Amino acid sequence: MKTLFTPLIFLFGVVGTTSLQAQTYRNGDFATGTTSKSGITAPAGYTWSEVQNDAGVTTVSNTSAGYAATKASNFTLADDFTVAPAQSLTVRDVSVFAYQSGYLGTTSPFTELYIRIWRGRPGAAGSTIVFGDLTTNRLLTSTDAKSYRIFNSLYPSPSAPGTTRRIWQVKGAVSPALTLGPGTYWVEWSSTTSGTLAHFYVPVTVPGLRQTPGANALQFNPTSDAYVPVVDGGNPDAAPDVTIDFAFTLNDGGVLAVKKNADPTLKVGPVPTTGAVRAEFSALRETTALEVRDALGRSVWQGQAKAGATSATVPMEKLAVGSYFFLMISPQGSSRVRLLKQ
Repeated sequence: MKTLFTPLIFLFGVVGTTSLQAQTYRNGDFATGTTSKSGITAPAGYTWSEVQNDAGVTTVSNTSAGYAATKASNFTLADDFTVAPAQSLTVRDVSVFAYQSGYLGTTSPFTELYIRIWRGRPGAAGSTIVFGDLTTNRLLTSTDAKSYRIFNSLYPSPSAPGTTRRIWQVKGAVSPALTLGPGTYWVEWSSTTSGTLAHFYVPVTVPGLRQTPGANALQFNPTSDAYVPVVDGGNPDAAPDVTIDFAFTLNDGGVLAVKKNADPTLKVGPVPTTGAVRAEFSALRETTALEVRDALGRSVWQGQAKAGATSATVPMEKLAVGSYFFLMISPQGSSRVRLLKQ
């Protein structure tokens, strides 16, 4: 079960107007690093999303790189999330992550995205659809997620990974915006692409794990006319089956303008930067987690500042050119600042 906690994230800039924005819920990541298990470096600016085997196990690997949710074949995928008691979530868009096998184009092949949000397990007695249908195209954008889905490059024997499964972030609109109270919900989706090549959705992928804890995604199977667990049977056939979760995000895209320098105690500079940046803040009451995330929400650096600290150095020399966020996270709340690496 994935539980959603929805504290607000405060964005404080060094100069100019700052913003207050609700948290994006992210149901796990798919990127596994810039170097494959066989030692091959991903193309510049990209990561691998590599099919896994359990840590320390070299004789077993997951089998599937992706799973179908094809509108033309009446397949859908679904995964759950939970809004905790006394919390709420406003959803304005949903992003899922997929590739089209063998597609080598540089613009996305995804042309349609269909979304439903259920309260309760899809198709189960008592469950209700609170948003959407499977007939309205809700595609907003489809952009390069800067990662290639690859099979396990060490199993059954070492091999060089290919770049024929470029992952796209496929985003659909939830309009009008949907506010969800406490409870368990499921996102269900399907899609279409241009051309005749098959397309597939990427599961949550964690290095050293064939299965993430609590994984319980579903696929609607038109043959059986039922929602069934998404399962990876493993390779070889004797490997135990494991259930799968999917990478998806739910975003409250609403931004409220607030006063310039709403919190003057947090300053980060230089922005833009070509190297390290320095964060300055009022003396911390307790140890506070520090983190840098890329534009897709993936963590690229983590650290901490101890109680009493008033500054921290954030290394960015090895990060690719682009936009990032610096976060300070404590039980009292979370602050973040947009960074730009040149």
